[in-house]
Amino acid sequence: MKTVSKPARAPLAVTAAAVAVALTSGCTTTADAPGGEGSRRLTYWSMWTQTEPQAKVLQRSIDEFTKKTGITVDVQWQGRKVLDKVGPALLSGNAPDLVDQGFDRLLPALAANGQAQDLTPVLDLDTGEGLRVRDVIPDKMLNVLPKGKDETPWMIPYESVSVSLFYNGKDPLVSKAPKTWDDLLAICKAAKSKGKACIGTDGDQGWATQYWFDYLLNRNGGSVATLAADKTGAAFNDPAVLKSARQVEHLVKSGYLIRGYDATKYPEQQGHWARGKAVFFLMGSWLPGEAATFAEPGFEFKSAAFPVTNDPSKDAVDFLPFGFSIPKGAKNADAAGKFIAFFLQKKQLSGISSEAKNITPRIDISAPAELADVAEQLKTHPIRLPDDNADADWQDKVLVAQYNNLWLGKSDAATFVAQAAKASADYWKAKG
Repeated sequence: MKTVSKPARAPLAVTAAAVAVALTSGCTTTADAPGGEGSRRLTYWSMWTQTEPQAKVLQRSIDEFTKKTGITVDVQWQGRKVLDKVGPALLSGNAPDLVDQGFDRLLPALAANGQAQDLTPVLDLDTGEGLRVRDVIPDKMLNVLPKGKDETPWMIPYESVSVSLFYNGKDPLVSKAPKTWDDLLAICKAAKSKGKACIGTDGDQGWATQYWFDYLLNRNGGSVATLAADKTGAAFNDPAVLKSARQVEHLVKSGYLIRGYDATKYPEQQGHWARGKAVFFLMGSWLPGEAATFAEPGFEFKSAAFPVTNDPSKDAVDFLPFGFSIPKGAKNADAAGKFIAFFLQKKQLSGISSEAKNITPRIDISAPAELADVAEQLKTHPIRLPDDNADADWQDKVLVAQYNNLWLGKSDAATFVAQAAKASADYWKAKG
């Protein structure tokens, strides 16, 4: 993966491609937080490794922050499993003052069990531009984040990821981006008539192929989170579930998926797609970074929001933010808050786009060209958390486990619904 770490269920072995004035106000992130305005040092454990573009952007900001404020930042580039070390550190009283990761990991590791500090005061800090942190991050990006155990803000994003329908802007089969499901099917039919696959996909990655079902269920008025929360399995009786499954089945049985997808390993088919073997690829915004080295000459990375089905108002796009949290045990929370505000300054944060080639939450920072469409989707569409933030363990053991058979053509829609409903009931029964 070239740009960001993917959700917790994704493989982590793929290499990732990827503050100029003093702050004017102090920060105390909780009423009894240790480390007040006099803190001159903080410890930061990051999800990035030292050679990654994000780490280089952050390190430059750290150096400028220290120069401007006199606050030393002891940064440790821990890598993707950084949060595995935070739990033991909290128990031992040696928690870092600042951590970063995707929301889907920070939530269970810190916020859900009350181990993340209230960041409301940080949202009110000046970035150094006469703007508060809450002024430079769109409200919808803050409001979509689930509340933690303490019902307070616990994360401040600095990088935005979405899941989009990518295609080559030079592909004559896509004269305009598909807006409806029927538009998509029409393109698929035309592609098949010309001997070209419509959809690129690696069948071994259920966390990614399931994006199709999640989006369709959302478009059809359902919710993966609702399915996960029902301990009886009866929620699978929602007609939207069967409808969505049948739409997936139609893609599979119509032969619209790239040949051999059921026997390849991620990210092999991304390369085939970039070489023109398929029209579309539904994937996170890390896709251009991963596929660029395989792209045929003149390939133009474009993307569309996932098509709507019957209700045009159901057009939300996935938003997977990466950002900062301050653990409850932080001894220098005030200094950590100051650094967050410093890094959210336009001058500092711009490097996430220009160097790390990712999207930032600030709409006044242009996205890299290959992600311009994705940035526009995040700006103009409603946003939602992938799978509506459904329980990840349930997804792995119930939904994805059953969905794989549907995507690989081993079961039909009705069988998938029945087996997933039973698996869900069995899952919760075993949980007690």
